[in-house]
Amino acid sequence: MKKEKKVKVITILTVLCGIFTFISVFSSYLPQLFLFYKYNINVKDAGSVGIIGGADGPTAVFLSGRLPFQFFTAVFGVLTILGVIYIFNVKDKKDRT
Repeated sequence: MKKEKKVKVITILTVLCGIFTFISVFSSYLPQLFLFYKYNINVKDAGSVGIIGGADGPTAVFLSGRLPFQFFTAVFGVLTILGVIYIFNVKDKKDRT
């Protein structure tokens, strides 16, 4: 009974990691493709620098760029693959008995 519950939890977590991987891949590449084809803008070179300052106050510099989504995609992808391997191994052992 406990093993079946463990397999169900791992299956749910594997599906969630797969969904997060799918969303992460498409949220990082589709907007770039859309902007490139629609407005001919290369997103890899995009960024902005904003300088706010006055004569009597401190100066603030704001930088913006891309977040490293590839790291999150890789982590969720590896977790998904490991979960699928585990589920298939458990299913294969269950079929043998």
